[in-house]
Amino acid sequence: MALRHWRKDIRDIGLRPLADEINWSYSHLAKWERGEQQPHADAIKTLDAKLNAGGYLVALHAAVSELDQLRRGTLDEEPLDEDGYMERRELMRNAAAFAAAGAVAPVLTTLTDAWRMSSPDRSLPGASVTQAMIDDWENAADVHVRRAYFDPPATVLAAVAVDYTDMAPHLSRTQPAAIQRDLAHAAARHTAVIAGKWFDLGNSREAHRWWAKTRELSEQSSDPLLASWLRSCEVGYRQQDPQEDLVNVLSTAQEARRLAGDRSNVALVSALSAEAQALATMGRSDEAITALLRTEEVFTRLPAQITADRDWLRRGTYLDRSLIYTLAGDSRRAAEAQSAARNLYPATHRSAIVIQLHGAALQARTDPEQGADEALRIVGALPTGRRDTRVIRAAHIVLDVAPENAHLLPAARELRALTAA
Repeated sequence: MALRHWRKDIRDIGLRPLADEINWSYSHLAKWERGEQQPHADAIKTLDAKLNAGGYLVALHAAVSELDQLRRGTLDEEPLDEDGYMERRELMRNAAAFAAAGAVAPVLTTLTDAWRMSSPDRSLPGASVTQAMIDDWENAADVHVRRAYFDPPATVLAAVAVDYTDMAPHLSRTQPAAIQRDLAHAAARHTAVIAGKWFDLGNSREAHRWWAKTRELSEQSSDPLLASWLRSCEVGYRQQDPQEDLVNVLSTAQEARRLAGDRSNVALVSALSAEAQALATMGRSDEAITALLRTEEVFTRLPAQITADRDWLRRGTYLDRSLIYTLAGDSRRAAEAQSAARNLYPATHRSAIVIQLHGAALQARTDPEQGADEALRIVGALPTGRRDTRVIRAAHIVLDVAPENAHLLPAARELRALTAA
């Protein structure tokens, strides 16, 4: 998707002319764009130069390649000399340049290195990392999660790859028990973002592999609330995939609820929310509404000292209401939720875009042509890089709820073609 973005949206070059210019076959280039084959490094360097991508494609390819080697356990862990190490780190960090506005990235890299060198070594005997490094990775996870709502998936994936590749070698080493738990905690939050971005890029196979890694790491963290929350995140993605086994997805949501326990907490709210979404997607509207009401009840009973997560949980309940009542055909409650949510999300936030598409679905129930036109307008206004799987799936809800005889309308046919692509 990143390659197509640079070729089509930024440089406006046709696929066949580009293939001719770089002397590679058209079929290979098409497969690379679709993610069916991985281009080798020389080809990426040629494409980066031809598209004037400033090293972004090279850095992204390096990041993804290292992530794949880490997942397979085949990353070469032989020690590099100083020049080799610095070259590798510079390459990996350049992958975050797109997200860090390019000019800021070199300064950020220099300051990060200086921070590491100036921090006192507080590592425990036998540990290969310091607590300060783990805290920094936890903070980085917060940043990646926040940016995931606004930035294109490829940009987020490139940025998170830098941090995860930095911490991954330490995961395979023997650490003191406390350090191992804290390291796994930070790593699990990163792998969850990686899994989500692969899903957004349309690669469900890689997403499933990284969700499995997330579950493994969350268990190593010995934090059941983290394990619950990350499983809820997994459900939030997977329930939108039409190829998914929704019974299995619902089972994962119920596992998240079990891990969260019975007392009111953030993880339990997220788990009940995930269960409600899965039930709604399965067409079990009455059960979904019951789970939604239970979610809202638990939210109101959260301890007063929980403040940091309360706002985003409250916003999430309106998103749940919008989805569940839209699918259930309760136009009044769905419209109320969408109206309230518009004041809670920035206009460019993904959830704000999804809620707009829910509004288009409400229109499609009574005026399919108008609803499909509105969905096309919403998606068409987005940069190509932000038309990710979740946005496209939300647009497809318009077709799901429209009357059967509406599917031959021109706007509906155009929307079907868009969501299929």
